[in-house]
Amino acid sequence: MRRCVLGSALLVFALCHQAMPEATDPGIKGFEEVLVQARPLDLASVRLTGGPLKHAQDLDAKYLLELEPDRMMAGYRLRAGLEPKAKGYGGWDAVDSRQLTGHIAGHYLSAVSLMYAATGDSRFKERADYLVQEMKEVQDKRGNGYLGAIMDAQGTDGEQIFQQVSQGNIRSGGFDLNGLWSPWYTLHKTYAGLRDAYRYTGNQTALEVEIQFSAWAEGIVSKMTDAQVQRMLNTEFGGMNEIFADLYADTGDAQWLNLSYKFEHRSFIEPLQRHQDNLGGTHGNTQVPKLLGSVDRFAYTGEAGDLLAAGFFWDRVVQHHSYATGGHGKDEYFGPADQLSDRVDGRTAETCNVYNMLKLTRRLFALRPDAHYADFQERALFNHILASIDPEDGRTCYMVPVGRGVQHEYQDMFDGFTCCVGSGMESHALHADGIYYESGDKLYVNLYAPSTADWTAAGVKLAVETDFPEGESATIKVAVQSPKEFTLALRKPYWVGEGFAVKVNGQIVPEERGPRPEGRPGRGRPTSEFPKAGSFVEIKRTWNTGDLVELTLPKTLRLEPVPDNPQRVAILWGPLVLAGDMGPEPEWGPGRGRRREQPESPVFVAAERPVSEWLKPVTDRPGCFRTDGIGRATGSDQVSDVNFVPFYRLHRRTYAVYWDLFTQAGWEQKKAEYAA
Repeated sequence: MRRCVLGSALLVFALCHQAMPEATDPGIKGFEEVLVQARPLDLASVRLTGGPLKHAQDLDAKYLLELEPDRMMAGYRLRAGLEPKAKGYGGWDAVDSRQLTGHIAGHYLSAVSLMYAATGDSRFKERADYLVQEMKEVQDKRGNGYLGAIMDAQGTDGEQIFQQVSQGNIRSGGFDLNGLWSPWYTLHKTYAGLRDAYRYTGNQTALEVEIQFSAWAEGIVSKMTDAQVQRMLNTEFGGMNEIFADLYADTGDAQWLNLSYKFEHRSFIEPLQRHQDNLGGTHGNTQVPKLLGSVDRFAYTGEAGDLLAAGFFWDRVVQHHSYATGGHGKDEYFGPADQLSDRVDGRTAETCNVYNMLKLTRRLFALRPDAHYADFQERALFNHILASIDPEDGRTCYMVPVGRGVQHEYQDMFDGFTCCVGSGMESHALHADGIYYESGDKLYVNLYAPSTADWTAAGVKLAVETDFPEGESATIKVAVQSPKEFTLALRKPYWVGEGFAVKVNGQIVPEERGPRPEGRPGRGRPTSEFPKAGSFVEIKRTWNTGDLVELTLPKTLRLEPVPDNPQRVAILWGPLVLAGDMGPEPEWGPGRGRRREQPESPVFVAAERPVSEWLKPVTDRPGCFRTDGIGRATGSDQVSDVNFVPFYRLHRRTYAVYWDLFTQAGWEQKKAEYAA
């Protein structure tokens, strides 16, 4: 048995934003205080007040209230021998076929629990309470703790097939386990929904149902040898290791920690612990949740291998496998590290992957508050995640492609119910997560979004006003119960240009003075300015109600090439990826055949010139740009200039994120090849 080093409520609060009962071991708290460097302000203490994140949250909230819990529960009731209260939904949640039946109820339970914490709207808690009670009725009817709605193509119930698996009859690979489609992945959504209902709405019944459901899972795997379990884990199993680690934290019962280690996919995790990049050829969203389990378990146990794996995985994905938008993968799979040039086109950047990478990012920041994590959070959030939701009607996307002449892959929100519809329900309820972190007498401001924050432990409230991400300034108003000394740590983004400035009550915060050159007394000149971009400016003072902080955040245009081809580039304006508008989406005819040809992306003949010389702002249209005479139609010298807007704003259009860039001489050599 592994020795328990951590597991108290304090760290659960740090990673999951909801206080839990104190641990019985008084030594644990001291260890946690060393391990956890920053704790996010919980969702109930942060409110979005405007901007695109709030707009996406509002669209999601409206959608959640339009869905019908009884339809989500139809498959659960049917499999348990109960009469459904409504007709089930279709698509991947259909009750009468080999699907991920039941996954939407789990996603939904998480989403309404998160939305309740994020908004305080009691309607979401009512939905959560209702679903939990329905799940309890189904579980009670089955009588053995199992809570699922899946079946195979022949109609055999998932519970019966898991009994086959427990006896060593295992046929596993990719997404299939004994004829079931990713069954542990599907059940994971139900487990996660119950966990979140307990943590974010305080529903005690949810915890009780989750414990009984977990006892059933333990009964399955306890009968299997280690080799049999590892064979079973060759199929997608979601974040089952995370679920049981979190249940250990919520209950203090070490049996759930031990069960978490049963779901350790060693053939994938152990190379990561040795810092070997083994991602190429693996299914992206099968892997990311495994590392969420690792980072949670490190937080609860201090097991070094868990952090080695999670930290290395994050670094490799972000630095060597990701596109400019923060997404990764093609056709759902990782490719070789640093080889993206031939992978940018087609079905790239699955939204579930980015949702899970953001969860991993926020948890790693809690353990090591490095601005690099916040930089990625901003990149992925303001580019991929906001681009994944249609700002008109709130429909979300499976893929958010980054290639040349591509379209968003929108989903049918009331019939399709793919995995990315499910994770989208949760994702847009989490936009306030990780904006602010507290660490002793320090408060980090990681993202600039219109919001309010209640730092209860310090008696401090903040109100942030900004027109970011298009704008270039932000103000922070401070209110305190009484004059209070603390440090406000403001992120200086990696993308910020010259002119970055911070003022407090109208007075410029002076640049930091570096050490004097050795052997040279006197005043001297400063050897450094503000901390370099991609760090924090820390302002320590005694704060009073009414104090005002003003930030100037100049954005610059820049190119980001893929690592293996300096001529294939994305264009960024500050943190925002710019997308080229290539016209309406193609029309579709019978059988989904195109009625109109897909437009081809021009190339840009300007490689020897700074981007600011050939990409010009459009007057009276903030955030809009147009190329100036450098676009060339494929295979010719015909000028074909392009309008650009921030990627997250461009919907229902054909677009390109990546572009080929040439010198004039280089284009003369390649022109015929492109035409061919």
